[in-house]
Amino acid sequence: MPRNFLDKIYKSNFNISSNKLYKMWAPYYDKELTDNQYVTPFRCAQILNDLIYDKEVKILDVGCGTGLSGNALRKFGFYQIDGLDFSIEMLKIASEKKIYNSLLNLDLKNLSKLNKRYEVIIASGVISPDHANPNIIKSAYSILDNKGLFIFSLNDHALSNDEFFKEIQVKIRCSNFTLLDQIYGDHIKGLKLNSTIFILQKN
Repeated sequence: MPRNFLDKIYKSNFNISSNKLYKMWAPYYDKELTDNQYVTPFRCAQILNDLIYDKEVKILDVGCGTGLSGNALRKFGFYQIDGLDFSIEMLKIASEKKIYNSLLNLDLKNLSKLNKRYEVIIASGVISPDHANPNIIKSAYSILDNKGLFIFSLNDHALSNDEFFKEIQVKIRCSNFTLLDQIYGDHIKGLKLNSTIFILQKN
């Protein structure tokens, strides 16, 4: 079984469903991302730390996977964190790390159906043309408290997809979010891949 997935997922001829991909990738995910210096989760956590003093803020880690983003948040002292992901295999690994208060097995398209509200939603490395679509912006808005923050990243591949990026921009403009900032920087250093982190606040 191949253990190097990063190169494959960015190739247009790599045709495999997301469910199958993450089921196969789960046992190797942490090592491969760590070895390739995947830093966006840390960057998102650092941004939140710079914006919010209250470590008891309620956070939803969307597309939490094996818990890399949750672990980064923990390092900055945040601990009221729920995780959500569609991959049972990824969630099993996240559960073993004891990072999250609760873990939700839910597809991102059903995000707005949650009956719980959060002060912060993080989507680190989740939104892309082949994964979570721009509608997540509207869904995130629906489960955020007033003045809540939605922090998400778009990597270089998503940013260079003109149609996808224009749709992201339209969703932001048409929502009741205020764009506080967008910060470009490292994403996966081993691949020389960068990302922009967007910080939105619910009005």
